[in-house]
Amino acid sequence: MLSRIATAALVAFLYVACLPFGDRASANAMEPLQIKSAFANLSGHVVRENERVLVTMFTIEPGQSTGPQVHSTDSLLVFVKGGVLSSNQSHRATLWKDGRVMWQSIANQPTAGYTNIDSAPIQVILVALKPFPIAISGVSNENQEYHLNYPNIPGEDILENDSVVVQRFRLNPGQWEGAHAHRGNQLWIFIKGGLWSSRTKDTQPSEPQFGPDGTVGWMPAIDISQGHESGNVGTTAREVVWITLKH
Repeated sequence: MLSRIATAALVAFLYVACLPFGDRASANAMEPLQIKSAFANLSGHVVRENERVLVTMFTIEPGQSTGPQVHSTDSLLVFVKGGVLSSNQSHRATLWKDGRVMWQSIANQPTAGYTNIDSAPIQVILVALKPFPIAISGVSNENQEYHLNYPNIPGEDILENDSVVVQRFRLNPGQWEGAHAHRGNQLWIFIKGGLWSSRTKDTQPSEPQFGPDGTVGWMPAIDISQGHESGNVGTTAREVVWITLKH
C-alpha cells in the first residue's frame, strides 16, 4: 500500500516538474496573493480591482509622512495631484508634477518613505500588478506592439520596462482621438478629467459623461474594425495616462 502511494507521489512530482513554466504558474495563480499596504502611515481606498491589478488611491496631507514603504509586488505609482516630497532617509526634496509616474519593483529594498513638505495634499494612485501566468507561445515580446496609437493625438511615452508601457495623452476641447484599436489589459487614469464621449463607426456619440480627476478604468480588447474612438466634449483640456500590461 505504502509502495503504491510513494509511486503515485513520484509520478505527480515528475508530472509537475515537466510542465512548462506557464502551466506551473497557472496552478500557483490559484492561490490568492495578499497584497499588503505599501505605505505604513497611509490608509488608501481601492478604486478598482480585477485578476490583473489592484488599484488604490492615497492622499498625503501637508506635513504627513508615508512611513516606511514596502512592496509585495511590482507596482506603478501615478501622481494625480503632485507636489514636493522629501525623502525620510536622505531628506532630498523632489517635485513630482501631475501625471508623473514612478516604477516600484518588488526587488527594491524597503525605504523609509517620504514626507509631503508642500502646502497642498498630494494624491497618488498605486497600481499593484498581480502575478499572472505567462502564456507559452512562439512570439517574442520584442515583436509585440504595446503602444496605444491615437491617429489624431500624439502620445508621450513616459515609461517602458518588461512589464508595462505607460503613455500620457492630452485632448483639447473638441478633439477626438481617431479610430484606433486596444490590445486589452489596459488601465486608464484621468489626470485632468472632464466631459467625454465615445463612438464607433456604427454608433452615434454617447451621451457626455463626466470623469473627475483620478477616475480609473479598465479597457478590454477592441478591434480596429469597430472604429472606436473617444473625444473631449467639454470646455477644458483632458489628460489621461494609459498603462498597458505586457503579460
